[in-house]
Amino acid sequence: MSLAALRSGVLVAALGSVALAQTTIRTTTTLVVVPTLVQTAGKELVFSLKADDFTVTDNGVPQKATLEEETNRPLSLVVLMQTGGIARGQFASYANLETMLAGLLGKAPNEVSIVNFDSRVEAASPFTSDIAQWRDAINHPDQGDSGAAILDSIAFGLDLLKKEPQGNRRAILLISQEHDNGSKKQLKEIVSALGETNTAIYSLTFSAERTAARQAFKDPPHLNPPMDFGAGPFQGYFNLSAPLGLVIGAMRKNLSAEAANLSGGESSSFDNRNELEADLGTLINHLRNSYILSFRPTSTEPGLHTIKVRLASRPELIVSARSSYWATDAATTETQH
Repeated sequence: MSLAALRSGVLVAALGSVALAQTTIRTTTTLVVVPTLVQTAGKELVFSLKADDFTVTDNGVPQKATLEEETNRPLSLVVLMQTGGIARGQFASYANLETMLAGLLGKAPNEVSIVNFDSRVEAASPFTSDIAQWRDAINHPDQGDSGAAILDSIAFGLDLLKKEPQGNRRAILLISQEHDNGSKKQLKEIVSALGETNTAIYSLTFSAERTAARQAFKDPPHLNPPMDFGAGPFQGYFNLSAPLGLVIGAMRKNLSAEAANLSGGESSSFDNRNELEADLGTLINHLRNSYILSFRPTSTEPGLHTIKVRLASRPELIVSARSSYWATDAATTETQH
């Protein structure tokens, strides 16, 4: 079954009916989840740390952090696959994704939704633990239009994850070019939503320019119009506060990677199938073996908060963790019934 077929018919209607039937109850919460990866200088994972080994600060103020003894919460994962723009030049690299994603999920209750996007979200599968049913759609996607609406697809993925059980771990795997082309969402909205939903983004990016240059040698001239490698909707943010301005400034350089770093996930780049498989294998290993710290902030000041995680007694180790979160005037989560 093609993912594009899900845009119409009984399945879409059924999903819509479920959404309409849900009642949203807003309850206050201040729990901040901080996925944290610890490695040696040689990139070997470190497994033996305890909660007391970590020092966590929120805007420079030490916090009392707790540590999950095991990463045993179910995982809800949204895979965002770019099929528009020059992504067709990377379709051959996608060929083994189904097998690797199945390895990441393991067995139920972990589940995944596959989302294809070009200048808009084109199709989305329902969450499932049996990814094999979407093998053909994942490994042989339909070519999209000329766009690559990364921000819009991230926003769509976050909306999907909000409907998942509150106790689940939430993550997005983004496979795309580096820069946005065609989104209507603004960066500030994404920064805010990432901070509010405790979602980690793991991005695997390819160079649109390099892929386009390589594809030009394969395609006839009429399939190679001038490419638009637009850097996305950055207008209107020149008067932002300094911390948020710095975040958005970094996103100008590589939106996909910076969204991952901001959320506490990871990013890497690929140029062919072997590199994608190797990078995805590394990300899967890190996702499974990250420490999951959490804390309840002592400050409820609204806006962007900076998080820093350190190992005071083990300075030789490399700590990678979520760098910020967004606090609203009345922080809320959504419980679906």
